[in-house]
Amino acid sequence: MFKIEFIGPHSEGAKPEVLDRMSTDLTRLDEVVTHAKSLFSNVIVQRVHKPLPHGFWILDNQGVEVARWSIDDA
Repeated sequence: MFKIEFIGPHSEGAKPEVLDRMSTDLTRLDEVVTHAKSLFSNVIVQRVHKPLPHGFWILDNQGVEVARWSIDDA
């Protein structure tokens, strides 16, 4: 099981703010990354009352970051 954390833009010297979290039952990291990118695209289109995310982190079941992506990487 993995957790996806959508994050805001990185501020100078500060860790990005987590805007939303969700868990997934997907078991392969590559599938989770693909799923998170799809969710990210949908969030950008539909988000109106919350800040827009800038990227995401994927954490394993022990809370260790195993992947990350941001619009700067695109």
